[in-house]
Amino acid sequence: MNTSSNSFGVAFFVKRGKEKDGMFPIYARISVNSKRVEISVKRWVAENNWHSGRGKAKGTKDEIVKLNNYLEKFRSKIVECYQELVIQRKTITPELIKNLVNGKDESSNTLVMLMDFHNIHQKNLLEWGTMKNYYTTQKYVKDFVKKQYRSTDIPLSDISYKFITEFEFFLRNL
Repeated sequence: MNTSSNSFGVAFFVKRGKEKDGMFPIYARISVNSKRVEISVKRWVAENNWHSGRGKAKGTKDEIVKLNNYLEKFRSKIVECYQELVIQRKTITPELIKNLVNGKDESSNTLVMLMDFHNIHQKNLLEWGTMKNYYTTQKYVKDFVKKQYRSTDIPLSDISYKFITEFEFFLRNL
């Protein structure tokens, strides 16, 4: 995907339907190419202290200044995640940015984990001969990753066309 054509924005707002003791939760809305997702900022503000047009708290009290500083840091974290995805030339979605902001990185899923998951859940559904083929493929993948990457596993986010062509070459030269 051409990341230079992405439209991107961050806006803060309060959720009026979730009032608690006269305080409203603050949310950030992340927009990418007309798709949106909301993420809780985990901060609360009184309605009369919120400037909806500017998307920030109004006033000069210490607590308001601290809240606005926190919101600006939160915005910076979202923008930083967006820029990192642009640099990595990944397909950017608001959900992906939200997951990165929340610390849920897609790279935590690995190839061996995926293959283990598949084999465990399909073991009783598929015939032994078919499962034997899956186990063999998994063995070859593990051998390849160990030889090529000097590792026992690889994040799914690192699998690319290059990985596949190198694996095919590895299989042909067994």
